[in-house]
Parts: sequence; C-alpha cells; structure tokens
Amino acid sequence: MWAYLQERFPPVNMALFAILFLTVYAVARATQPAAAALAGFGAREALGIVAVISFFFRLRVFDEIKDYAADAVNFPERVLQSGRVTLGQLRRLAGAGLLLEAAWSLWLGPGTVLAWLLAVGYSLLMRYEFFAPQWLRARLVLYALTHLLIMPLIIGWVWAAYAARPLLTLPLLLLGLLSLLGGLAFEIARKIKPAPAERPGVDSYSRTLGYAGAMAAVLLVLLAGTVVQGYLLRLLHARSWPFGLMAALFAATAAAYGLSWRRPAARPLKVAELLVSLFMLTSYVAIIVEIVAQVR
Repeated sequence: MWAYLQERFPPVNMALFAILFLTVYAVARATQPAAAALAGFGAREALGIVAVISFFFRLRVFDEIKDYAADAVNFPERVLQSGRVTLGQLRRLAGAGLLLEAAWSLWLGPGTVLAWLLAVGYSLLMRYEFFAPQWLRARLVLYALTHLLIMPLIIGWVWAAYAARPLLTLPLLLLGLLSLLGGLAFEIARKIKPAPAERPGVDSYSRTLGYAGAMAAVLLVLLAGTVVQGYLLRLLHARSWPFGLMAALFAATAAAYGLSWRRPAARPLKVAELLVSLFMLTSYVAIIVEIVAQVR
C-alpha cells in the first residue's frame, strides 16, 4: 500500500491538500466574523485536514476503477495493475475515509453536512463520467473542466464549516475560481508531450490542442489564475512580495515553454509542469503567510 501511495497518491499531494484546507480555514477566519470568533486550530481542524485528504484519495480510487482496464494495457508495471494492491483494498480504504468525512461534517453542523453531500454527489457523477463516458472522453478539455469543478465544491464544504450565512461571498468565489484555474493549468501541463513521446491509447492535450496550443493554454489559464490571486491578495491587504513571486513563476513557466517550443523535449516540459505545481502551492501558501502575519 505504501508503494501504491508513493506512485499514485504521494505524500506531496497529501501536503498540498492539507495546505488547501488551511488556506480556506485562514481566509474564513480573516474575512468571516463567525469564523474569527471560534477557538484556534485544534483537533477539529486536524480531523478536517484528514477528511479533505480522504476525499481526494477517494477521487483517486474512482479514477483507478474507471481506468483499470486501459491502465492494465498501457501501464502494467504499476502497483495496482501488477496485483501488489487490489481494487477491493482501495475501495475499503476509501469507504473508511467516507465515514471519517461524514463524522467531521456532523461535528461541524448541518450546513457542513449539506455541503459535503453536494460534493459527494458530484463526485459520484464524476465516477460514472456523467453517464456519457464515450462522448465526454472524446472531448478532453470538457472532460477536465467537468471533473475539476469538484475543487470549488470541496472548498465550499470546508468554507461551510467555518463561515456564517450568507456563504456565497466574494472570498469564497475567488478561492473556488483560484482552485479551478490552478487545477486546470496543472491538468493540461502534465499531459503535454513531444511528438516522439505520444503513445496510442494515452490521452494528451498536445494531441488534442496541438503542441504549441497546449502550452499556450497553460499560460492563459495561469495568467487568469494570477489575476484572481492578485484580487484575493488585495482583498486581504497583502504585502507586495506575493505579487512579485507570482509574476516570477509565470515568467519562468513561459520561459520553459518557450524552450520546449523551440526544441521539443520531455525535460523542459517537466520543468514547466513543476513550475505550474509550484504556482498552485505558492498561491495557497502566500495567502496563509499574509493572514498569519496580519494576525501577529
């Protein structure tokens, strides 16, 4: 199981999901009087982090179930496909996590339960690919967008645990949009390949959008994410350093893609993918750092 987690759900992903929870928690505390009045970080928040990680793990298990047959052909060496763990084991672990999420949601109240049920319901639609798998899989960008909409719903679940009504406020909308744009940029970036690396039966955005088109799409989505991030930081009265950092990461990503466009190769594409993931991580961490600095 540890080998499976390292391969398909590594600790760095768990850390990112923990930071996502902490970002929503911090923004709620900074902008919502009801959240600010609560006691500080404690067992309730620690369990909330585990619950959010559990939700994302279940999404991974859903993907494994959907893609098992194709992955057995294209990636027979993977831990799951080679039989070192089984789908039954993954289902049981995901089921235990579902109970934990329900317990945490009940602890935080009926509004949190309702938001969680909404996210769970949407995730089940994702599991069955909205009952149109062939039609949706033929449209890779639409497929990604429909699945990434789970991100704002998960953020709304955590937000509902701490914010008072009305829940649909500007900070929540900005957090949801930031998560959607960051997730879309990373989703496209991780599936761009130079022509010799393309494999039959394995989807890629470089095949769907064209090699240059896929890189341009990442940069456009990142630019939109930078604008949303800047708006949220201004709303939080942040200092200037996060703006400079976001601009530097965007410029570095553009430079990596420029190199990849002139000389198509896997290495600069991997560098660009890493920079996109750093953009996601930094956008959340900068928010937390600025809110903590203001509290102090």
